[in-house]
Amino acid sequence: MRWITKTAGLVVVLLVGCAPSGPGTQARGPDAARPAAPAAPRILTAAINEDPKNFWEGINAGGGGGGRELGHMVNQYLVAIGPDGTPTPRLLVELPSVEKGTWKVAPDGTMEVTYRLRPGVTWHDGTPFTADDVLFSREVGRDPGIANSNQGAHRLIDGMTALDQYTVVASWTQTYAFADRLEHREFMPLPKHILEGAYRESKETLTAQPYFSNEYIGLGPFKVTSWEHGSALEMVANDQYFLGRPKIDRIRVMFIPDPNTAFANLRAGAVNVFLPTGGPDYDQLLPLGEEWKASGKGEIVIETIRWEFAEAQKSQAAQPADLRDARMRQALLMGINRQDMARNLLGEQGMVAHSWVHPTFSYYPQVKDAIVEYPYDPRRATALLGELGWTPGPDGMLQKGGARLQFNLRFESDSEKQGAILQQDWKAIGADVQLEFLSNVELRDAERRVSFTGLYLNTNPMGGASAVRRFAGDQIPTAANRFSGTNRGAFTSTEWDEVGLKLRTALDDSKRIELERDLLKVFSVELPALPIHYQLQSVPVSGLKGFRPVTGTAHTGNIMHTTNVHEWEM
Repeated sequence: MRWITKTAGLVVVLLVGCAPSGPGTQARGPDAARPAAPAAPRILTAAINEDPKNFWEGINAGGGGGGRELGHMVNQYLVAIGPDGTPTPRLLVELPSVEKGTWKVAPDGTMEVTYRLRPGVTWHDGTPFTADDVLFSREVGRDPGIANSNQGAHRLIDGMTALDQYTVVASWTQTYAFADRLEHREFMPLPKHILEGAYRESKETLTAQPYFSNEYIGLGPFKVTSWEHGSALEMVANDQYFLGRPKIDRIRVMFIPDPNTAFANLRAGAVNVFLPTGGPDYDQLLPLGEEWKASGKGEIVIETIRWEFAEAQKSQAAQPADLRDARMRQALLMGINRQDMARNLLGEQGMVAHSWVHPTFSYYPQVKDAIVEYPYDPRRATALLGELGWTPGPDGMLQKGGARLQFNLRFESDSEKQGAILQQDWKAIGADVQLEFLSNVELRDAERRVSFTGLYLNTNPMGGASAVRRFAGDQIPTAANRFSGTNRGAFTSTEWDEVGLKLRTALDDSKRIELERDLLKVFSVELPALPIHYQLQSVPVSGLKGFRPVTGTAHTGNIMHTTNVHEWEM
């Protein structure tokens, strides 16, 4: 009976297939009889180590993890800095230049720079991006009532006018070497048609608008479709993106603060790329990299783009107060066995840092003699501390006036091992160090982040221009600037600020190298931060083409891997 049923069914199919075409129909071949199945959507699953507040890094109070990489997915900027440090016009038709007459420098150092906007660029809601948006963005970006930590370039622009819908002229109060390449940390494009009303009504609540997160409207290759805070962010390809529709259809960004959980997801194939910073440790990823290499599944991209340091508090809040004395900072640096530390953490690739200038930099030979190297020397360290009045107590720990040499060492989620090593090294010279962990949530509390009394283990991009900003006097966080500055250790030096200003404004490359050399002299003596080692950044990439490693440096420090996300392929 079962055989008869199957045969009958086969006969019916054959009869239908042989039936003549009805009126108005055409006979079709076997391939045409079955419509082609729609192509499966190309979906990328990325991960970062936090649920960011929003997409504007300048108002996020620092603490950045991979959240800063999302900006180039949903937005675009006047200029993008490529992996090798080369500037590329994005919202601009071309970079301003002296040769073309769009960058004019007067004898007194003032400048007039013309920015020609790319026509045909639209916000995600279809509204054209024009000069009106640029003028509005400049007004908001430089407003002291907005807690924007990236106002350095804005403060140098005295005025800005629109010649037409796609041409803006900026008047600069002084020369700025990078006026042709204003990027994501210098000029944040904001939609006037969406935000002007809220800005005029209340500056204090502007950045709390849902626009900056769940209802984001940007200029980038992807549009936000949903944001489940604490879990994940979803976005889809922007069909109208001015550089062409992305090759990936959808991106899901998972928020995974725990490195072990991140590693498990990578190994299981649930995550294609973990965007820096944060994530699994270098040594944790090495065996995974070997597995991927053998199977052809992916790779662990290794980059050296940051230097790690311990930043001492130098304000009146410093405990002990001697942290404000350069001799104590020098003693603490000589009390660290940095060579062993680098090897323990990074194996053969570990390298001690004596400054922000990596020995592979092309200009390193020209500045090398300005860099003071403090070798591991516990005896010299204790002798310097003795000059400050710290002597061994009955238990061998240093004391002064009956108080032990005790201070806190603050660290973040990916620096626990470094913190433990420093604690032991400093204990060996008589210092009682208390470790203090700062969670990702606390990192987004601007006041909490800067309210440390001892030392803070941190990192910064390499390069002189980035170092200038990091320790500049006008970057000291205060209640007045809503604790948004980068100089969290409150370093003050007139010479540093004067040389730094010249470095940022010098247009000649050789002159900037000479000034960076002068800056390194100040750094080596004053030690606003204790350089430890060059940090290896490990980026796991699986099932993805088009991801480009960072090989250069940018004038603002950070280069994002997602500047070419529209070219990525699964």
